[in-house]
Amino acid sequence: MQNLVRSLTPPARHLSSATGRLSPRPSFDSLVIPVHQGTDLRERLTTLLPDPLGQQLGTQAAAAGSKGKLNECHILYPDVPALADLRRVALVGTGQAPEAREQTPAELDEKTRVSVASAVKSLRSQGSKRIGVAVPEAHIAAAAAAASLALFDPTYAKTVAKPSAAPAVFPVTLAGRQLSEEAATEAWERGWVYGEAQNLARRWMDTPANLMTPSAFAAEVETHLGPLANVTVTAHDTDWAVAQKMGLFLGVAQGSAEPARFLEIHYRGAGAGAPTLGLVGKGVTFDTGGIDIKPWQGMEDMKADMGGAACVAATLYGIASLRMPINVVCAIPLCENMPGGRAVKPGDVLTAMNGQTVEVLNTDAEGRLILADALYYVSTVHRPSVLLDVATLTGAMAVALGSTYTGVFTNSDTLWSALNRAGNAQHELLWRMPMHPEYREVMRKSRVADLANLSASRGAGSCTAAMFLREFVGEPVRSDGEDDAAAEDRTLRVESSGAPVHYAHLDIAGVMSSKAGNGYNHDGMSGRPTRALIAYVQQLAQAK
Repeated sequence: MQNLVRSLTPPARHLSSATGRLSPRPSFDSLVIPVHQGTDLRERLTTLLPDPLGQQLGTQAAAAGSKGKLNECHILYPDVPALADLRRVALVGTGQAPEAREQTPAELDEKTRVSVASAVKSLRSQGSKRIGVAVPEAHIAAAAAAASLALFDPTYAKTVAKPSAAPAVFPVTLAGRQLSEEAATEAWERGWVYGEAQNLARRWMDTPANLMTPSAFAAEVETHLGPLANVTVTAHDTDWAVAQKMGLFLGVAQGSAEPARFLEIHYRGAGAGAPTLGLVGKGVTFDTGGIDIKPWQGMEDMKADMGGAACVAATLYGIASLRMPINVVCAIPLCENMPGGRAVKPGDVLTAMNGQTVEVLNTDAEGRLILADALYYVSTVHRPSVLLDVATLTGAMAVALGSTYTGVFTNSDTLWSALNRAGNAQHELLWRMPMHPEYREVMRKSRVADLANLSASRGAGSCTAAMFLREFVGEPVRSDGEDDAAAEDRTLRVESSGAPVHYAHLDIAGVMSSKAGNGYNHDGMSGRPTRALIAYVQQLAQAK
């Protein structure tokens, strides 16, 4: 029995443990074993584990009626004197085996995430302190992300009924499995960082707005990202924004007593001449709608209207933690949208950093205003080759795609293909939306300004908002003597026209929150699509 398990060295910040074959007394009190549906569990366990443990668990599994269905979890209680520390074994179902039905690696990873998270939650609720997870080599990163996400505590503000302290979770290999310690440790670390990053976004989005003001958010980012290698965090004040002539950002911010901040984060993981990735996140830390105030139902969730900011900052945390060889500049305009005495009014005209004027037809369409100045700043001052913005921008996106997909508007087929691969790999699904010139034209119908912040028609609210943002990527696309065809090419056809930036706008309004508590989800803010963004950047870094 001394060859029952081998514990692999996990990241030091999660666990301190020696590497090597263990004595009959394992270093964990609980063990997670995924099983496929249709498997003879008694035979499987007796083959996989030495006697008498395998025999015991096989008998208990049969008595419990374990079937291996996806997300089915049975806690078994071994009684082996030589393994007295091993108190619980969680048999968790992963659904049909790969050989029973053809499944993609992404599908198998997602089954691993769902099943491992369910098991970790169940074991934590029973008081487990050190949990070993046995999964195939190909799915170790997915298991680590799931374990990290499962340990997220959404009840941080409660003073009673607090959950138990988070247990340590780490990978193990069962005897006879061929898995190198180095590969398992690296994959586990990488997956754990993916989960940690999403948890950061969840925490920031879940925090009440009185505790997550623009200044508080900037301080949080400094705390978590500032100590990381090659990262610099700068919180610009309103005087800086005035000097930059960010009239749209300042116009939204002026209705609140809370001072605005423009957060700029640089990660330099590659040489000075390497291409730069630009990230921009909407940072409205509370959105009342301004003068065009929202209905009261559900307004408490507007504390998460900085979800785009949370996701891009958390993405940068993941990038820097994994030390990806890439340069990134991240810009986050932070403010509240309040109906104060100085608040911008319907019909007001604001001047953007790029000199274009914007008529504010609806003060609740504020996200596109603050993003516009940030997009122009990043695209012209730092000139990234790829530029992404992430925002809880439009209710129309939730109507169109619900909570299943993030809507993606992009002028680049290459960029879309890479984002889509990353989203599928992490099961944070993306759906490409249209960017048509007609959506752009309806945003230009203002009697008193170059642009309006609301469409002249009621339909396609997400599409028109995306085209408004595209006006501020690079220099204004229209100039004297330029015909409509040339303007459309420069706006919509990056690869064929040779425009300098591959741009995508991700509208996350529909996926902002999760109502399900199953698997690695929890009832609250989701932090999506942070893992997909990290996976995309990993692709980008590897390609370079």
